[in-house]
Amino acid sequence: MPRYNYVAKAQPNKAVQGDIEAESQQDAIAKLTSLGYFPISLSSEDVVTFAEESIFNFWKVSKKDIFLFTRQLSTLVESGVNILNSLNIILNQLSNKYLKGVLSGVVAKVKDGVSLSEALGGYPDIFSGLYTAMVHLGEVGGNIGETLSRLSDFLEKDEEFKNSLRASLTYPFFIFVVSTLTVIVLLTFVIPRLVVMFEDMGQMLPIPTRLLIDISGFLRSYWWVILAAASLCVFTLNRMRQRPQGKIILDRIKLKLFIFADIILKSELGRLARTLSLLLSSGMTIIHSLDISITVVENQIIKLELKKFKDQIAGGSSFSHCLAESKLFPVFVRDIVAVGEETGNLEKSLLRIANDYEREVDRKLKTLTRLVEPVIILVMGLIVSFIVLAMLLPIFQINLIVR
Repeated sequence: MPRYNYVAKAQPNKAVQGDIEAESQQDAIAKLTSLGYFPISLSSEDVVTFAEESIFNFWKVSKKDIFLFTRQLSTLVESGVNILNSLNIILNQLSNKYLKGVLSGVVAKVKDGVSLSEALGGYPDIFSGLYTAMVHLGEVGGNIGETLSRLSDFLEKDEEFKNSLRASLTYPFFIFVVSTLTVIVLLTFVIPRLVVMFEDMGQMLPIPTRLLIDISGFLRSYWWVILAAASLCVFTLNRMRQRPQGKIILDRIKLKLFIFADIILKSELGRLARTLSLLLSSGMTIIHSLDISITVVENQIIKLELKKFKDQIAGGSSFSHCLAESKLFPVFVRDIVAVGEETGNLEKSLLRIANDYEREVDRKLKTLTRLVEPVIILVMGLIVSFIVLAMLLPIFQINLIVR
């Protein structure tokens, strides 16, 4: 049951404060009045505040948790259960304590007469602007169940796309990390022990062996320099990402990276097109849809273009005309949007763009993964072969001398 912090007058010149459990704000006021108190102020003691401040907060709310919550809520509402009862049913079934705390706060606000979209908007870190805007559209249009169903489909598709990206990049990254660690262990721990044996022989070592010994010695002596340089690079990149101008520079570089630029651009455009399609199909205007979609897009260069589009459309331009004047968006996007505007099915055209680009990004990532894996294995194999050869050459020399 929610708790409320209160300040109330017990006597004309005496104020008291404390907290009380109640079903809603009105119920809390009634309980205080029955105790002989005159409430001055009353505020909900949000369960999440404790969860956020606690050092024992290990619970997080994932995108999957939000998707499942949305799917359950849409199913209950479409079955005829009202919003408050639906929220209570889901609340009793939740295992994620953090989300349970958030939902408890939402239920308390809805009981006090606040709309669901406004209640969810109190937790922007969990429920995005897109999410609350969609819920608000459903409330205004009287089709909250259908809107939640569309939103859950969108969240599911978005999560599937992100999972496919992560799956495509995980294995090559794993191979690279393991291979790099193997080489570092050989150079810093194995090679120095063999060097002692070679020095005791007093023989002139081959050039590959001397080169390997020098590399090993450098890593052992100046590992802290390498670590400091890597840390400085990470720190600098993080600082740049925290500043608006720095983020713009980094995102511009991303859109010019060899091979990866096309994948990054099309993944962003696919997500943008799917978001716009969802909002337009729910009855939102193109300007308002662009305004919300800006918050979904991560690349700052694309964001700046969308802000220009919003101003141009407000001035009377069409969406396809804005795309035609931009050098960032491919011809395919401009043509499909133009056709969608002419036929009056812009949301369907945008959905086609999203599906096509998501499939293309997935295909390109899988192709890139197939190419990267053997390249990493080949490079690391050559490095390990060089290390083995450099270690064996002195042994071959000794055998020749003995013979």
